[in-house]
Amino acid sequence: MFATQSHSLLSSTTMLRNLVPFSLLLTPTLLAQQFQVIPAAYTSQDAVSMLWIPGASRDVRHQTLIGQSHLQNLQGRTITALQLRRSVADEVFTGGAAGLAVTLATTTRTPLTASRTFADNLGSNAIQAFTGTITIPTSPATTTTPAWTANDTVRVQLQQPFVYSGGTLVIDLHGTAIAGQTADWWPADAVFEDLSGTASELADGCGGYGGATGRWSFVDTRTLLVGAAAHFWAQGPVNSFGIAVFGQGLTPGLPLATFGLNAPGCNLNLLPPSVVATVIAPFVPAGDPRLASRDGIADLFFPIPNTPTSLNLTLTTQWFEFSGPATSNAIEWSICGVAPTLDMALVEGHPSQPTGNVRVHMAHVFRLEHQ
Repeated sequence: MFATQSHSLLSSTTMLRNLVPFSLLLTPTLLAQQFQVIPAAYTSQDAVSMLWIPGASRDVRHQTLIGQSHLQNLQGRTITALQLRRSVADEVFTGGAAGLAVTLATTTRTPLTASRTFADNLGSNAIQAFTGTITIPTSPATTTTPAWTANDTVRVQLQQPFVYSGGTLVIDLHGTAIAGQTADWWPADAVFEDLSGTASELADGCGGYGGATGRWSFVDTRTLLVGAAAHFWAQGPVNSFGIAVFGQGLTPGLPLATFGLNAPGCNLNLLPPSVVATVIAPFVPAGDPRLASRDGIADLFFPIPNTPTSLNLTLTTQWFEFSGPATSNAIEWSICGVAPTLDMALVEGHPSQPTGNVRVHMAHVFRLEHQ
């Protein structure tokens, strides 16, 4: 009886020894099947917006900052692949290919303190995790719940995995279009927070632009959010300069003749003692064939700090153009009274440029594969 029991015990021990290496072999496989969708609410739900795949149709750089609220399950994990999913639509998305370089990093910046300068958002641990050509599949029409299947996603297997150890995660995508292989309509799913500031015309402008009302200055109300870079621009003659003036609106305005300038019908619609900032910007070629060759665009960006005093801040902006001289329409604008809660930011620009436009109200829906 004793010998039989000993034999049984020895057999069991041998079986356990044989099973241990097998179980260890299983562990990486099991871990490799773990996924984290960001934001998690869209794991199996279509988000309300869409964004281009960088490089699918043109050269684009998308740098996404993801806040720690989305990353609790990734602490200490190794990111091995990432995916972008198509937006749900009852139409076929024709595939293609694109050149792509992926850089991953963490940063102490939060999405609401993202910089327009791409390099400023990359921490010292930045690595180029992938460089090469990606396949964009032809995806059949769908009106149902979005899926993460091969036909519905662009998947990037990282050549250099990245260990996430805390902080804001930065996913930096440099996309380069490949002639003859572009996927000109393959929008990816994107989350969108419906927030914006407000803007209204306070007074008409004058000069050779903007028609009878002189409407040749503009503001993007979607950028009037704390954490974003407010975007103002104006139209004018190439090689001239514009001055954007910020202050308290004034109506009716003061004729420019008041200041000794010969500009009939042109008015200053800002209260002079209230001016808080003046910025000079050149009118550069617009690069838009729909515009006359003499037309240029002056762009102006300034960061809106994420502070309570920024919320609902109201100012008026008017541009002054030297060669006219002329004044633009005056725009009274207000920063949104609610701070974005998405905890993601997108910096979008061209791969050859050091800066881009900051959006704190929308971003790609990502699925990160990790172990």
